[in-house]
Amino acid sequence: MSRLVTYASIGRLFTAGDDGTIEGAAMAVRDGVIVYAGPETGLSPALGPNWQDGEVVDLGGALVTPGLVDAHSHPLYGGNRFPEIALRSTGASYSEIAAGGGGIAATVAATRATSTAELEASARERLRSWLAGGTTTIEAKTGYHLCASGELDAVRILAGLADHDDVPSVEVTWLAAHGVGPEFGSDQDAYIEAACTWCDDARAAGARHADVFCDEGYFTVGQSRRLLEAAAAAGLLPRIHADELARTGGAQLAAELSCASADHLLLIDDSDAKAMAAAGVVATLAPVTALAMGRTPPVQALLAAGVTIALGSDHNPGTCGTTSMSLVIALAVAELGLSVSEALTAATVGGAASLRLADRGRLEPGQRGDFVAWDADHEGAFAWSYGLDPLGVWKLGVPAGTASAEA
Repeated sequence: MSRLVTYASIGRLFTAGDDGTIEGAAMAVRDGVIVYAGPETGLSPALGPNWQDGEVVDLGGALVTPGLVDAHSHPLYGGNRFPEIALRSTGASYSEIAAGGGGIAATVAATRATSTAELEASARERLRSWLAGGTTTIEAKTGYHLCASGELDAVRILAGLADHDDVPSVEVTWLAAHGVGPEFGSDQDAYIEAACTWCDDARAAGARHADVFCDEGYFTVGQSRRLLEAAAAAGLLPRIHADELARTGGAQLAAELSCASADHLLLIDDSDAKAMAAAGVVATLAPVTALAMGRTPPVQALLAAGVTIALGSDHNPGTCGTTSMSLVIALAVAELGLSVSEALTAATVGGAASLRLADRGRLEPGQRGDFVAWDADHEGAFAWSYGLDPLGVWKLGVPAGTASAEA
């Protein structure tokens, strides 16, 4: 039976689409899909005079935006790396910590020692926090097992969590190439060759994307190319960690392979930005990690080149513990120099583009009914509160966490 819900008395509707921002707005969602988003006075002409016969929800003059999209996260892991975070605060570099056995290797050991049930429970709790904070879609990476069985189990866990109504819609990224599995010693080539043979299984287990850490001390451009080509052949959408620790050519590889996204990009130059723009590669930036690394990506060069920008929390056990995308938006304004409108667009439309999802990120007819009512009357509040709180979160037009809000 068709279900129409009208959301009235929206003080300010940030559509993130061609209609911009609308004062005194309303939305209507039928069976999970937006059928109207515009001035409240347009409800009757658009829906007919009997629109009030259906369910009407009064949003009390709140600011409403699309559901936020976290386009880069690592939510499945065991343990923590608090001691090395403290060490980094004294001046130790990311590379120095990794060389001493910390970093990804430390989390691999902790994750392998954690049961599947514990990993699933902790990841679900984190994902619940994302949804409560206004994130309705999240990209979630594997990458802390670095062996075939563990990485595929991680895919299955994340894909299984996507079926729960109390977490965001989950886009699973297979990141077996996050580092070299300890069984391979320092033989990067052998590990990449092995990982290439796991791609089909990763796709079958529920992954939609594949990623590789292409950077100094991790995988070379050549190794990354082999992995991403194998992943694409298996039907996975290629993504890449690029040029975070050094300018090694990851962004150029992303352009060559038409990756959906190149992430971090702290050390790219104008030529990299232009190549990404020409190839339609989204730049997914992580302000919290940039702040931790003490360097910001060249945002103005990306914007000048016409690159679409997305935002990610980069939640991970080593550099970022936040699940708040509203905090990420605030930092994108304060640290990266984006305007509030640019940052909010990057966290909605940009995130959807990074994940190659055309059905969300904007509030307009035909889009999913994923949206957030915020405790504010203007989007400028995002840059003031450093963690703006939602009044309510909806997936497919249903309050988040209820049984019918299916991913």
